[in-house]
Amino acid sequence: MKSKNLALTNGIVGLAGGIILLFGIWFMVGAAAAQADSESYTAFTVVTILLYVLKIAILALGIVGAVYYKGMPEVKTSSNVLMIVGGAISLIPALGWVGGILAIIGGSIYLANLKNFEN
Repeated sequence: MKSKNLALTNGIVGLAGGIILLFGIWFMVGAAAAQADSESYTAFTVVTILLYVLKIAILALGIVGAVYYKGMPEVKTSSNVLMIVGGAISLIPALGWVGGILAIIGGSIYLANLKNFEN
């Protein structure tokens, strides 16, 4: 049962996190524009930190999934690889949206693999 929960967590974080990463640059621009008249950019800083935490979480969950599901036929290796590559590419500042697309694909493969687990 623990392995199904990990696959579900990886799928949800990959799918939702990838969608957030797709629009991450717009969140940052909106936060900067909201505080354009003030001296401090705390909202921009908070949004940037939260996006980087999400990127690291996607990368870490991909690594944990790769280690945990190694040799198990229930989960395809492609979902692990896509989550790892998506998390790593999203750490490059201009390529966050590419990492988001890869995380969405990896998360959807994780969610599609849930049917392979026994009830």
